[in-house]
This record gives sequence, structure tokens and C-alpha cells, in this order.
Amino acid sequence: MIASNTADDPSRWRFTVTDVSCGKTLDPAVTAHAADSIGAPHSPPAPEPGKQFCVLAIDVENIGKKQNSWDTSSTVSLNVGDTRYTQSQTDDEYSSEYAQYWQDKTNTVATFGVNPGSKGPTHGVFQIPEGEQPTTAWFTSSTAIETINGTEPGYLVTLK
Repeated sequence: MIASNTADDPSRWRFTVTDVSCGKTLDPAVTAHAADSIGAPHSPPAPEPGKQFCVLAIDVENIGKKQNSWDTSSTVSLNVGDTRYTQSQTDDEYSSEYAQYWQDKTNTVATFGVNPGSKGPTHGVFQIPEGEQPTTAWFTSSTAIETINGTEPGYLVTLK
């Protein structure tokens, strides 16, 4: 996928969805790591009333020609039928906690930047209605799913 807002120097990425986990708490190792990093007591976050967390795990490979960073904020949606769910600001923070945890563990997370030929795990945290299962994910080929021009081009991934 080409993902860039500049035609003369596009970023290029290869995404592989490795897992979608819904209806569970966020990874306890991730939330404990985040709490420990700021010296706060560990208490797992709860989704909004009537919602469940869905964590989208993605292997992200930089197939471009320069070091670059990529994350799921404003660039990925998790869809239930024709309803699109994107990350709220709080969900973005949870995704950042996953990124920091995996960065400390693997030292290669696209959220913080990877060189060409390098890849690593990246996670998106979404909240969808309880009891629902996501059917697709949308990966935009722009820097945001929606711009003043409407929905940007991208790739629809069917989830099984």
C-alpha cells in the first residue's frame, strides 16, 4: 500500500492482519507495563458502556525507500457490516501503550519508525457494540480515512 500525502516521496507499507480479538480485556502485560512506566496503580481499563474492546494486531513492514512511521490513528477502521468504527482519543492512547510495550520488547514498531525492510507489530484498539463481531477493516492509502474531499482511497480487508 502506498500511504502518503506527498506524491513525490510516498511511504510504502505491507500490512498483514495477524489477529482480531474482541470481548476481552486489553492485554494485562500491556496495561501493567503502561502503569509501571508512570508509577500508577494497575487497573485494567473498561470500554464504554454497551461496548467491547477489539484489538487488531497487524504486522507492518516498511517496503519503501526511507525510514518512516505508521500507526492506526485515523488510518484504520474496524467495521461491523456497513458501520465504521475508528479509534477515539482514548483508544489511540491504548494503542500507544501497546506500541510502547512492543517497542520495549522487540525494538521494531512502525508507530515509532522502522527502516526499509524492517517490520514489527502494531495494534489498533477499537470499541464496537457488545456481542458484535467485526467483518472488515479499512486501511486508507492516505494520512486519514476522511478528508475534506471525502473518504480517501484504501484497501478493504475481510476478516474471518
